[in-house]
Amino acid sequence: MKTITLSEEAYQRLKSWKTDASESFSKVVLKTVSKRGTAGDMDEAFAQLPKLTGRQAEAIEAEAGWANDWRSSPDPWARPSVNESAP
Repeated sequence: MKTITLSEEAYQRLKSWKTDASESFSKVVLKTVSKRGTAGDMDEAFAQLPKLTGRQAEAIEAEAGWANDWRSSPDPWARPSVNESAP
């Protein structure tokens, strides 16, 4: 067990996450503050997700597929070259 010091604001914020008076602050912290992980941890977590159905994959591709083609989304920060006209 460790002792920590919190500002009043931090204490009130943490207290607001309690679901009932008997819940400990340790339980609140463990349920709300994610464990710091690595890319490998994230990869393992993704591997545990259920596989997408064909319909789900098609819906995602339809919504985000444009991002796979960089030409469909011109860089808004790029200046037009001398031979191009501004939009």
